[in-house]
Amino acid sequence: MKGSIPKWLSLCLSLLWAQRASFFYALWDLDFEAAEREASTEWNGSYATWDHHRIAFFKALFPIHPTERKSFWETTQLTERLFERQIAPALPELAADMYAQRAIIHTLEQNWLSAGYAAWKSWRLIQKGLRKDPLTYQWLGLWQVIFATLPPPYGDWLPGSPESRWQEALTALKQASAPQSYTVWESSLLYFYVLRNLDTLASLWLDSCKRFLFSQREPPYLWRFSIALHALEEGDFTKAESILRQLTTAPQISRFPYPYFWLGKLYLYAGRWNEALSAWNAFIDIQSQPFGMAAVQTWTGYIAWARKDTLRAESAWRRAAAYESLLWEEDLLAQNLAREWLTNPPDSVEQRLWAARWLVNARAYTAAQDTLEPLRVQLSRLTGDQKTALYYTYGRLYHRSKREEAARFAYYQATRQVPQKNRWMQAYAALYLAQLYERIGDWHNARLYYQEAEKLGIETARTGVIQKARGGFARVKDKRYPVPGEKP
Repeated sequence: MKGSIPKWLSLCLSLLWAQRASFFYALWDLDFEAAEREASTEWNGSYATWDHHRIAFFKALFPIHPTERKSFWETTQLTERLFERQIAPALPELAADMYAQRAIIHTLEQNWLSAGYAAWKSWRLIQKGLRKDPLTYQWLGLWQVIFATLPPPYGDWLPGSPESRWQEALTALKQASAPQSYTVWESSLLYFYVLRNLDTLASLWLDSCKRFLFSQREPPYLWRFSIALHALEEGDFTKAESILRQLTTAPQISRFPYPYFWLGKLYLYAGRWNEALSAWNAFIDIQSQPFGMAAVQTWTGYIAWARKDTLRAESAWRRAAAYESLLWEEDLLAQNLAREWLTNPPDSVEQRLWAARWLVNARAYTAAQDTLEPLRVQLSRLTGDQKTALYYTYGRLYHRSKREEAARFAYYQATRQVPQKNRWMQAYAALYLAQLYERIGDWHNARLYYQEAEKLGIETARTGVIQKARGGFARVKDKRYPVPGEKP
């Protein structure tokens, strides 16, 4: 009888693990005081150790001061032996998560050898993870995404094909996102981003989350930021601006200033340049990491150039070109433009093309078409890069305004040009063309252009294109045309 009491007590306490969802909520809300309170109530010593490691990781991921990055390494070195000897045999998924955290911070510090070793340790441990634990499902899904995205030969380390990996990733992340799961706040957001990369069902998943996650509680800070980016991508500027403005007034902005960065981009698209510069100045005042800085300097310089302030424009472009640390894809695109513009500043044709793209993003389709019309008239005098940009921008204009047949023609023409520096536009044009063919059930052309988009994405280092192209090809790979008389 005495031996059964601890077992029943342990069972009852295990039912309280659902409170751990509140720990994840606090983490993704960047409310570390609340996360510390949640960790202090954890009855399981292994989970308590992991909680504090996770808190240190989030602080290192979004540091206010460099000491927080140093503090993470002190924490992880102090607990490494505990994770390996005591936690890993019983709860290998926690140790796998710990090594994954280390791999991410090593990557941010460009310590590639250590990052690879930590990632390998994480991958090995998650194979032993408890199969019913949501954290195991979450990392199995994330590892499938990683291997589906890596270029050859690295993506071949895991048996299987890229398309099967995407399906396994979606299945695993969906299981980790179950409403009763303690990882629900984290896994549901990761699942949302995978769906966004695959251009499928992201909005429907967001609606589901509103019902089973947001009905009783406001989304955490990073969730709200993600919703704002989705609204911006969908062209809902009013909603995106409202959410981003709210985020800039929250105390978390001192740790995560990226709402200011995207507010600046939104205002750039809308032609509200003074407000864009104001938002970016606020971003620069807070930001201590390189991410986003090259893009801010590039577009600040562009605005100065458009206003005939040559000295300020060139100064901003030099600052943009000087960044050498690990950068976003957004930064790399902007940095390449800054380097190009230092030797060949944007002429009237390029300025007109960029102005039209921003009008398309702002859903001012008539104004965008009027801006492009003079370039269409002088098409024969344009260079290969200018023709690529013109057709690509027309494709975006027609695509966003639901004129899909015209969009297919424009994207096709963009992929047939011979550019030097605008091959990244051809990668996106091929991707969008494939998606339009998929929408009308033209499986052959959809497969053809998904493969072309993947090839161009690898050549131009566009990770987002690679992910979406592989995911799209997985959807249409086995599709076939109906045979006359065959039942659907």
